[in-house]
Amino acid sequence: MWKKRRTAEKRMMFSIALPIMIQRITHHLMLLIDRAFVGNLDARYLSAIGNVMIPYNAMTFIFFAIATGLTVLVAQNVGRKDYQRAQELSQSAFFYLTLISTGLFLLWFIGAESVFSLFGATGDVLQFSTVYVRIIAVYMIFFGIEVAAASILEGVGTTRPIMMVGVIRSVLNIFLDWLLIFGHWGLPALGLQGAALATLIANLIGCAILFSSLFLQGNLPFSLERKALFKPEWQPFREITRRGIPSGVEIFLYQSGNLVLVRFLNQIDGMAIVIYSLVTSLQTIPVLIYMGFAKATTTMVGQYWGEERFADAKKITLYAQKISVTTCALMGAIFALIPGTLIRIFTSDPEVLARAGQLLRISGILLVFQSSNIVSGHAIRATGDTKWMLYSQIYGTIFVVGFSAYAIFYLEWGLLGLYLTTMFDELTRGIINFLRFYFGVNPLRKLPELSKALRRRGVNGKGESHGPGIRG
Repeated sequence: MWKKRRTAEKRMMFSIALPIMIQRITHHLMLLIDRAFVGNLDARYLSAIGNVMIPYNAMTFIFFAIATGLTVLVAQNVGRKDYQRAQELSQSAFFYLTLISTGLFLLWFIGAESVFSLFGATGDVLQFSTVYVRIIAVYMIFFGIEVAAASILEGVGTTRPIMMVGVIRSVLNIFLDWLLIFGHWGLPALGLQGAALATLIANLIGCAILFSSLFLQGNLPFSLERKALFKPEWQPFREITRRGIPSGVEIFLYQSGNLVLVRFLNQIDGMAIVIYSLVTSLQTIPVLIYMGFAKATTTMVGQYWGEERFADAKKITLYAQKISVTTCALMGAIFALIPGTLIRIFTSDPEVLARAGQLLRISGILLVFQSSNIVSGHAIRATGDTKWMLYSQIYGTIFVVGFSAYAIFYLEWGLLGLYLTTMFDELTRGIINFLRFYFGVNPLRKLPELSKALRRRGVNGKGESHGPGIRG
């Protein structure tokens, strides 16, 4: 009986994780093909996209906050069978997320050039970046709708619609890239603008399909009242934001650190941002795999926490962690064996091949440390403790920015210094977060309690949890 339950739980983990992975991987492959198309037209286009995506993604931190709060609360209420509360939370999120996303569109449309100038873009790269982001930012008006729909589905554990929409959107985007970048079927060749238009159109269609699936196909254990979407209650959304704000500040710090790193990279030389962008794009594939398991961990731990099945939450997290680390180790071995082959997909420039190859060879080690850290972090958030991960990120941002500057400019290690600093950060935080979740104590302040927890192994002789296990 026990073995059958464990097998069912592992199958549930894969049923949630695989659709998320497929959706994200197809989306990322679409981005890689998009970059390959424009990069072979003009290398400056790659610099423009590299300068756009980091600040563009950084400004979506508020969506990450609300999505985290919504997913955790929906999962916990579904776990305790309180479907009415899950419905109220979901309906409130749609309205307020749309207001926020519309405001962010206006910010990008009006202030794009000032943002990119602030982070060191100049000349043609500045012009290309501004044109590109003003087109893709139109989707921001509808982005809040997609975030709400995806978060609700993840909280419930029904992720297949997310996968289907992601695949359709990615295939459509690639086809539109081919049409609009190069000018096939009698259309003008629009280059970088064509890539932006293709992304915008595909995103709009994908959002429409996902929204429709949520309301028309019965994928939820509760119903959503359409009229309530236009008369939202503030109290449920306040609860979502209260739970999610620490995660939002966390991702803001992470993205802010990335923005500072972009500034550092632009100071190294004109090719550093291109090399970093290419290597990051390749190593994102295993990241998307372990993020699928991390998202599934959030859903399952959240539901188990709602049911007070604390020992089961720990066991399923450990299972997700083992799979994620193994996957990253295998992908890291591939990166180390054929770095040049992978990089030649995007460019044949000898300098880029040499410099990017060095980073790609060591990226597997970074990915192993990072995957362990991320899965533990998602499990901690799913318990409702979003503040701990904020504290972890404060340390991480200060450490990475400070020591990267030292390694890049004082030691003159360049991009290698950035990677080595990031690896050490992920290793140390991964260990601390692991101990925090599995043994329920702050390993930095409560060493005697940690020692006792290690001796108990967090579980009593009957295999039951000693309690929630997340304390300050």
